[in-house]
Amino acid sequence: MAGAPDETADGSTDAPAMDESTVDAYIDRLVAEGVLDHDESSDEIATTEDFEHRRHVYLDTYLDLSEAEFHESVADAFDLSSAEAAADRVDELGISREEFATYLALSAHLDGYGVGERTEMAGIVAEVGPKSPVPGALDELDDGDWAAFVAEHDRAVVTVWKRRCEPCEAMKGDIDGILAALPDDAAVAGLDGERCPDFCRENEVNAAPAVAFFEDGDLLAAETGRQRPDSVGERAAALYGDS
Repeated sequence: MAGAPDETADGSTDAPAMDESTVDAYIDRLVAEGVLDHDESSDEIATTEDFEHRRHVYLDTYLDLSEAEFHESVADAFDLSSAEAAADRVDELGISREEFATYLALSAHLDGYGVGERTEMAGIVAEVGPKSPVPGALDELDDGDWAAFVAEHDRAVVTVWKRRCEPCEAMKGDIDGILAALPDDAAVAGLDGERCPDFCRENEVNAAPAVAFFEDGDLLAAETGRQRPDSVGERAAALYGDS
């Protein structure tokens, strides 16, 4: 979120940008509180699985709220005078439902922090996001570049992964075998199904894990559910031929 929704004496919004030292201090606190995880080997920062489980509950609740319900919830959370006042503040600060759910999850996770601190930390957490579910052995695509990827290669295989997905975790253990089973001339990549709704909608992928086979930019088939190396190899041979 863009800053705590408190007003200054003249009624304007006071949401100064945080300097780098303040952001670093907040990140250190969030790591200590178990909200963020810092991988020292890669210097990457991501939200922890424990926090993501908590945030997922709030996302399920607030992402589908009507505008009126959303504004009522914001008014209640920040002790604003009315839903109309909350609507004005949401528009002014550009507060999304995802950011609001992150703020509530963070408030439930943390003790001893004021509204302003929690709001600033929520902005950081919303930007960091969770660790990608895509295995490290794969290049990662998103909704902005998957179409170009499949268009650029005669044969392309796009795998779909999600968090909190036991079949996905099991399939990750076979990723080396799966890559070996695919044709040498097939370009292979992965994407986060939860963050790539366009890909999933356009290719009728409604579950994860999934393996989508493309040729000359066109989808040949999309197989959902845990796939093992032998089944992936057999499906690829059937779709692409034995050449």
